[in-house]
Amino acid sequence: MVSTTFEPILVHENELASTSAIFPYDDLRYEHVDVHDPSVVRYGSEYLMFATSGHEFVPLWISKDLKDWKFVGPIQEARPEWLDKAVPQHNSIWAPAPFVIGKKLRVYYCASQKFGSNTSFIGMIENDQFDSSKPTKGWVDKGKLIESEAGKDTFNAIDPDVFADKEGRQWMVYGSYWGGLYQIELDPESGLVKKGAKWFHIASNTGDRGNPLEAPCVRYHGGYYYLYVSYGLAAQGVRSTYRLMVGRSKTSDGPFLGFDGKPMTEGGHTDVLKSSPPMFAPGGGNMFQDKNGEWYFAYHYYDGSRNWHGDVWGRPTLQIRKVVWGSDGWPLPGLPASIELVKSKTKGVSGKWLFQADFLDPAETSFEPNGTMTQGKLKGSYRVDGNSLILSWPRADAPDQPWIDRLTLDETQQFAVGRNQSGVVVRGIKVDAKVRKL
Repeated sequence: MVSTTFEPILVHENELASTSAIFPYDDLRYEHVDVHDPSVVRYGSEYLMFATSGHEFVPLWISKDLKDWKFVGPIQEARPEWLDKAVPQHNSIWAPAPFVIGKKLRVYYCASQKFGSNTSFIGMIENDQFDSSKPTKGWVDKGKLIESEAGKDTFNAIDPDVFADKEGRQWMVYGSYWGGLYQIELDPESGLVKKGAKWFHIASNTGDRGNPLEAPCVRYHGGYYYLYVSYGLAAQGVRSTYRLMVGRSKTSDGPFLGFDGKPMTEGGHTDVLKSSPPMFAPGGGNMFQDKNGEWYFAYHYYDGSRNWHGDVWGRPTLQIRKVVWGSDGWPLPGLPASIELVKSKTKGVSGKWLFQADFLDPAETSFEPNGTMTQGKLKGSYRVDGNSLILSWPRADAPDQPWIDRLTLDETQQFAVGRNQSGVVVRGIKVDAKVRKL
């Protein structure tokens, strides 16, 4: 692989900061939004973001454009009485997840008696008509939905997320470790667990010791329900191992399958986003649509350029990234939401690019007008078909079976992302690409 230097342009200087990433803009961050487990939803003309708290009850940020975020504070001064009894130590409220029905706003949340224990609880608070000018008014706590007990249950009642399927049925996905992730049907009228509903297993991480996975989120697109999960460990700064994975199903209750067709209950998955320093361990968020119907990932990553606490480097910080849908329907990581590439006066893809496979060290690649490309001593070919960029690389172990990267080009033809036939994510950006200051 041939290394190169890329100096990204600082954009939106009052709110965003960028240093130097091995792949451009992976380190783009909101300067004053250091969060864990962000979940974003569009409510009217605004975007609401909820995140894990320290000890307050469900902190809220509001934005009109996904660029500037205003911290509002906790939506309630006091925690619900039932939660104080269940978790008297005032531990953190984890991973609140918003769900909108008309003007009604529901926020599902969770807490554990102590970190590392699966004595945990999922609750819900509801607002019939949320008013961002009075963010603490109108909330009614609906109590406990699900609980798990250490030494008794094989699941952990944390990290809830709710979605509605095409038939109008509502579901909650939740859990981590202790046997994996689970799903249960809700009553759409009350938002609580449907009478007689039974939880069922939907995903496990069989490749890591201890089955670490959490933060499930299901969304529908293009005929499939996509189950997003975070594999690995969080809350350890740059030593965290979070990475964002996905599987999909034709039906809302699974089975969800990975890229290779393996069920997620057996460890099947498809890579979406991994560490790309100084962006370490991205995950723990949700997927949402903007006012134009475009899809985005909201998640935290650990910023390796900043100290978090003590000798732990990697401060948790918000990132929102555009979703690119591949020609095969699988979601891919686009550029951060706060930047746009400026169209080049030179048409076509020829020129120098920076390519990265599987989020490892990028390599500079030269695209010639005749359809050939060079990466160090490696030579291949490419072609453009509409908005698809198809790369062919020779393999020493299988000369007749080259690596084929099928990428989706953005409208400026200066950024592309896709996968090879093994499902490995491949990203590329033109070395001379410029961004628009938003």
